[in-house]
Amino acid sequence: MKKSLLALALLGAFTASAFAEPSVTLYGRIDTGLVYTHKNLDNTADSTDTFSMDSGVTTGSRWGLKGSEDIGNAKVGFVLESGFNSDDGTSGQNNRLFGREAQVNISGAYGTLYAGRLASIASDSGSIGYLGDVSAFPSAYGFVGNQQGSTGTAYGRYDNTLAYETPTFGGLQGAIMYSFKGDTKASDTNVANARENSGDADRYLAAGLRYKAGKAAVVLTGDMTMYGNDAANYGNVDNGYSFILGGNYDFGVAKAFAKVTYFDNQVNVLDSFDLISDSRDLKKAEALKGWGAELGTNVPAFGGNFLAAVGYRDAKDVDDGSYKFKRWNAAVGYTYAFSKRTNVYGLAGYAQEKANALDRKASGAQVGFGLVHKF
Repeated sequence: MKKSLLALALLGAFTASAFAEPSVTLYGRIDTGLVYTHKNLDNTADSTDTFSMDSGVTTGSRWGLKGSEDIGNAKVGFVLESGFNSDDGTSGQNNRLFGREAQVNISGAYGTLYAGRLASIASDSGSIGYLGDVSAFPSAYGFVGNQQGSTGTAYGRYDNTLAYETPTFGGLQGAIMYSFKGDTKASDTNVANARENSGDADRYLAAGLRYKAGKAAVVLTGDMTMYGNDAANYGNVDNGYSFILGGNYDFGVAKAFAKVTYFDNQVNVLDSFDLISDSRDLKKAEALKGWGAELGTNVPAFGGNFLAAVGYRDAKDVDDGSYKFKRWNAAVGYTYAFSKRTNVYGLAGYAQEKANALDRKASGAQVGFGLVHKF
């Protein structure tokens, strides 16, 4: 009898230790800056000068909850992340409560499976964004530094998504994702109300590989947007896709970044030519194809980090190539950390865009500084 009781006690102790208590973490960051912007928009508008308080100058302001529970041979976790504007307190991502990320996941020896709203693999955001390794600047730093200006991918977040990421094998890791319907809050009601995984819905597929060894990192991503009713707004557009190859190498005195991209049938690339006013409203180009490249560096200096990058993108419409768009930008920045949770930053840069067939040329410059606090 005593042996039986002892065995039960040992079994209970083992079971309690094998299944750890679930944990939940509250986290976030606030980025608020002051930015001076000069825009010489094009031949349809006068130049403008603004001085404003902005949120998310270098990184999106956010708060979130994340947690996990050990269930034996696997862990079940979740991330709920809400974006907001620290300058006025409003919600981001089209007023979604958890617009940056809302997913549940299960992970184990064979990788991690995600379900919910996720940022694309072909981005530098969220749990499975791979492009943080290819640029000195993230997808922020205004229109002068933002690495989206030299690429042809959407850098979006997608609803109704399944994703899988492998474990790391000798420095190599891969991921794939599929969205049954990319945007349930689209301004176009046909898109927003489309049935999931139907021909009416905008669906999205992306995959990525990254390899890290020592001082080097290499990333390859590819994505495809299967347009539904969205295509009716811009003409008869085939599926859009893009590929990005890039990486970085740490020389010790500086880390160098480089990336190249190719894209075709991308509707939303017009949006990122944000200095050429009303380019989409003119209906001159439905979707674009082209290429882009960026070089950058991150140099430790004076206790902080000096950042610099130059990018270029060349695009034309997919119909006959008569409408051509060009963009180049250059930016510098500096960040200094007072602690692990608080840093200040400064930035300056210039960007220029041209739309040849539309006889439009626009340019802009930005200078700003601010503070980021993490919790």
